[in-house]
Amino acid sequence: MAIFVSIKVHFQGVFINKPFCYSDGIQHVFENIDIVGMSCTEFVGVLERFTQEKCEKLYYCQPDLEIPKSLTLISNELRYQEFIDIAYRCGVQLLVYMDRFGTTVHVAKENEN
Repeated sequence: MAIFVSIKVHFQGVFINKPFCYSDGIQHVFENIDIVGMSCTEFVGVLERFTQEKCEKLYYCQPDLEIPKSLTLISNELRYQEFIDIAYRCGVQLLVYMDRFGTTVHVAKENEN
């Protein structure tokens, strides 16, 4: 059984500091997309084909938190599965950010000093 989600993808931009944000990018909303059957590599491949750019790093924002605290790197299949779980559990449009330069984004989590 397919369950569909909505994802807003930000691409062709850059992460900047002060204030921390994703700047000069393009946005596209994928409505009713079924990502459960895709691996992380397949999902990135779909995004790369659509945006026609290489994705060095992929991030998503957790719902109800502001950037940068909510920014989470999808670095492997486990992190991708967490992204899928949040997307289906929350039922909201998740924000996804493609980093085409592989910039290191330092995010201080609340439990860190």
